[in-house]
Formats: sequence, structure tokens, C-alpha cells
Amino acid sequence: MIQWRIDNHVDLILEDQLMMLRMDIIRKMAPSAHHGYTKAGRPLFIEKFGLVQVDKLLNRFTSEELIQCHIYWLECCCQRARERSRQLGKHVENFATIYDLHACKVELTKFLYVFKQAVHIDDNYYPERLGQIFLINPPMIFSILWDLAKYWLDPVTKTKIHVIKKGPETSTVLL
Repeated sequence: MIQWRIDNHVDLILEDQLMMLRMDIIRKMAPSAHHGYTKAGRPLFIEKFGLVQVDKLLNRFTSEELIQCHIYWLECCCQRARERSRQLGKHVENFATIYDLHACKVELTKFLYVFKQAVHIDDNYYPERLGQIFLINPPMIFSILWDLAKYWLDPVTKTKIHVIKKGPETSTVLL
């Protein structure tokens, strides 16, 4: 783990000006934001996958750059958790993410390599950081893709992922 952090410059990544610039560009092509905190005090992030401009991202960045940006995002999440710990006076080590899949397109499968690498990084180098993931508004094709994707996930990680179909229970589960 220490060697991986050294090889990927993880301890300096939040200060990397080029990485900050990349993240600003990525946010325009893949809308996401910190959106407050859960009832448990976890930092909450929302990503709108249906609005991701896949071709623009892949034309602008290499897979390796996108993976580095994922590491940057994870470190930002960890920093938010540390800040929240100080604010609450209790230990907050993980975070929650809502992925809004409304209007997702099959072209997101072009990210399969990046997705697999991100899952590997999450499972191996940030294993206890994931508090919860909510996948909301899944398209009809999602169940097929989910059946494939869940084989790459650690069994414990799978228990933290909640798929919520559009309907009256959506707000109940999320609140």
C-alpha cells in the first residue's frame, strides 16, 4: 500500500495544480459535487452519470489520467471525512455517493476499463472508505450491466450498494 501511494504520488495529489485543472474540466463533462452530509455525518457526493459526455472525456483524457483523477477524488473524499470528524468531534472515515443514472446511455460502457481499475483501487487501497452508494433512476438496461459488474466487487462492497428504482420509495430510502 505504501509503495502504491508513492508510485501514484497520492500524498501530494491534492496539491497538484495540473490535477486540479483536470478535475475542473472533468466536472464540466461529468457533473458531480459534494452535497452536504448524511444523517450519520458522512460526506455526501452526487454524480449525474446520465449527463456524462463520454466521447469528450475520452478524447480529452487518457484512461490513466482518468484513473489518477479518481484517486484525486478519493483523496478529496477522505479530506472531507477528516474535516467532518473535526467538526463533529467523532471519527468519520467513510462517505456516501448517489449516482443518478437517469438518461444513462450504453456509451458509458466505453468506460469499462476505467471502471474496473477504479473498483480495484477502491477495494484494495480505500477498502473501508465506502459508506454507502445509492444508484438511483436506473435505465432498463442497467440490470444486465449490474449482473456483469457485481462480479468485480468485493462481497462486503456489494452490501453497501443500493439500487433504487424510480418511484415513491426513492425519497423515503434517501431521506
